[in-house]
Amino acid sequence: MTVKLYYKNTYIKEFNANIIQIIEKNDKFNVELNQTAFYPEGGGQPSDIGYIGDIQVSYVYEEKNKIYHVIDKLPSKLDNLKCRINWEKRFDNMQQHLGQHILSAAFEKLYDANTIGFHLSSNSVTIDIDRVLSNEDINKVEYFANQIVFNDFPVKVLYPTEEELANLPLRKLPPVTDNVRIVKLDDLDYSPCCGTHPNRTGEVGLIKIKKFEKYKAGLRIDFACGNRSLKDYLVKNDIVNKISSELSIKSDEILDSLGRINKELLDIKKENKYLKEQLINYEAIDLIKDAKVLYNTKIVKKTFHNRNLNEIKQLAATLINNNDKVVSIFGIHNNDQARLLFNRSKDLNQINMKEILNDCLTLIDGKGGGSPVSAQGGGKNINNLDKAIALAYKKIKECLQ
Repeated sequence: MTVKLYYKNTYIKEFNANIIQIIEKNDKFNVELNQTAFYPEGGGQPSDIGYIGDIQVSYVYEEKNKIYHVIDKLPSKLDNLKCRINWEKRFDNMQQHLGQHILSAAFEKLYDANTIGFHLSSNSVTIDIDRVLSNEDINKVEYFANQIVFNDFPVKVLYPTEEELANLPLRKLPPVTDNVRIVKLDDLDYSPCCGTHPNRTGEVGLIKIKKFEKYKAGLRIDFACGNRSLKDYLVKNDIVNKISSELSIKSDEILDSLGRINKELLDIKKENKYLKEQLINYEAIDLIKDAKVLYNTKIVKKTFHNRNLNEIKQLAATLINNNDKVVSIFGIHNNDQARLLFNRSKDLNQINMKEILNDCLTLIDGKGGGSPVSAQGGGKNINNLDKAIALAYKKIKECLQ
């Protein structure tokens, strides 16, 4: 059985070890050492990474009380190998994991909210609690958790007997009662845990709740501790300073300024929508004036280049709604896409726009659909777009005769 150095001293960064077993699996080597400071994935905490000699360790796991280190190649010798863990990643995991203990304890003590889920990855830390709380409640929890950090309480590991375990004020019950590892935060919190943690709460540095959202019957809390919270602050502070500089305002004026800008933008959008509608109305009037009249029916046909599809749909609707006995045959050439948009007045029942569209789609190598009143489709053969419009005009003429 591998000696677990990370439980003897979580601050061990380098150590010497011998390889005592090698298993080749999935084109990689899974090696067991006689002792290791590499923490294997478990208890919600990712595994350590680092080096055995000059060979990178990409993953560490525990299976049947044996700890395996995944490497791409074998070292030239098996004994007295110098090993080192990636301390930056290890200490980050330690900060986040102890921060989770502190935050969970704060939720439980202030609002009797239990932690029912924990996830720690290289870019995210979350806990799930079983209660819905307000923004004010969350702020109080964050403040209380950070007071635990700033008071720099000692963190100890206990291995109580079954009798001792029964008398401890555990925040959650362990699945077993023998050989249980308890992480103790002064007299504030007792939790069964197999992870690695700093020796004092002050090493967590800072706990910052970044956001929270409804999750099942409670909340999912997204937070960061220590160096992660510092990096998060640096990014957000940089964003605030850039916005402040761009708008030429003080940072505490940003929200008021953004509210004003948002209102101005909404007003501009409303005005822009109104002006577009007016332009489309004028465009529809011009098209009706130039329309061909067949059997008392006005036929409007045109090919547009680089026009917004929704605008052309609105133009077709304006033509049909504001005039009697109108047929619109529109082609649209946008980039490398050819589109057909056919519409008619409801009382022109002798014309089936869907059937006419199907006849024309073959020319543009396209697909589409619709109804007897309105149909549309698109294809890649832009060279035949005008031919498709001409064919549609011919089919409509035949229907009207």
